[in-house]
Amino acid sequence: MKGETPLNLEKRIFLLESELRDREIEVSLLKETADAISGELDQQKVFQLAVERARNLIMAETVLLPILDVNGTEYTYRAGCGKNADEIVGQSLPLDLGVCGWVWRHKRPWWHGVLAELDEAERNKWEKEAGSIILVPLVGKRNFLGGLAGINKIGGEDFTKRDLDLLSLFANQVSFAIENAALFDQLNKTKEEAEAYQREMQALNTELERRVAQRTSALADAVKELEHLALHDMLTDLPNRSLVEDRLQQSIHIARREKKVLSFLMVDLDRFKEVNDRYGHDAGDGLLKQVAMRLRRVLRQSDTAGRLGGDEFALVLPSTDAAGAAKVAEKLLKVMEPPFKVGDRTLSSACSIGIAVYPEHGVEVAALCKSAEAAACAAKRGKKGYAVYRPEDDKDA
Repeated sequence: MKGETPLNLEKRIFLLESELRDREIEVSLLKETADAISGELDQQKVFQLAVERARNLIMAETVLLPILDVNGTEYTYRAGCGKNADEIVGQSLPLDLGVCGWVWRHKRPWWHGVLAELDEAERNKWEKEAGSIILVPLVGKRNFLGGLAGINKIGGEDFTKRDLDLLSLFANQVSFAIENAALFDQLNKTKEEAEAYQREMQALNTELERRVAQRTSALADAVKELEHLALHDMLTDLPNRSLVEDRLQQSIHIARREKKVLSFLMVDLDRFKEVNDRYGHDAGDGLLKQVAMRLRRVLRQSDTAGRLGGDEFALVLPSTDAAGAAKVAEKLLKVMEPPFKVGDRTLSSACSIGIAVYPEHGVEVAALCKSAEAAACAAKRGKKGYAVYRPEDDKDA
């Protein structure tokens, strides 16, 4: 700034660079943490992993996970880590008590910044009762799940707005993982019920065998539906990250055996956050559904399109080189050009596409995903629509 000494200017630059490095570390940790949570299917492991990773994110002395019980009248601390966590985990409280009850009633996070919005009497009450607590809600696709709570920041300071933002972003991934693990658990229980039912039916007479066949068919349909739910995105019905990576792995095996190439495309919607912020999540969900429909238009029968999460999609193109993938990218950009009709709104949403080719840009799933993501970043940065991976993209990304 004008009038600053070189020494002060150098100090400000150093502080800004330090803050930027801190942000980069936080983003990297948050992505790594979200990936770990999303990949787990055991519900109790999801609970424990969530509190351990959340504690590292916000540097809290204690992190607890209150989950709403089935009857919806109380919540139970299902997991925790840190100071005195063992004494609290397993306890149940009525939903209208404590900070968790406040968060459930108001459908918003609690942190010390909320105190300024309360009247004096209520502020005095919560200052004594809540102490240094941060609690963000866990909200699923259908209902309120519970919350993620941090108690007392290490070092004695208050939790900051940055802590709130990090924990809120992480809570979205935790909610998805909890619901996904619940579906997987339901799938296993249904399979166990089906197997037990079949064993029981074998002891019955011919008439009962006829009924067994009818019941088994119904259960098979239920299991098939649950398997579909566990491996497909609930919003767009496209394959989810797990199924996309499995299809990519299978395509790599075939390409390696037959000495062929394949392409992996990562598609990232531009300015999708603006749609959510301006028009709400319902409009964002409607846009994602229509994007999924347009993705299907450019696919061959052997190709796979899936949603990786958020506004990220992916395409697996067997027996396709870089030139062929570029043609698919051009078709996709063209099909995305017309505005989207979402309710009574007309929205536009361009996209950035990154292309990685096996084996030139990677011979494993993780390597191809990383290369495609770096290329997508390059495409977005250069506003080129799509880009084929180059080694220098790693540094730029």
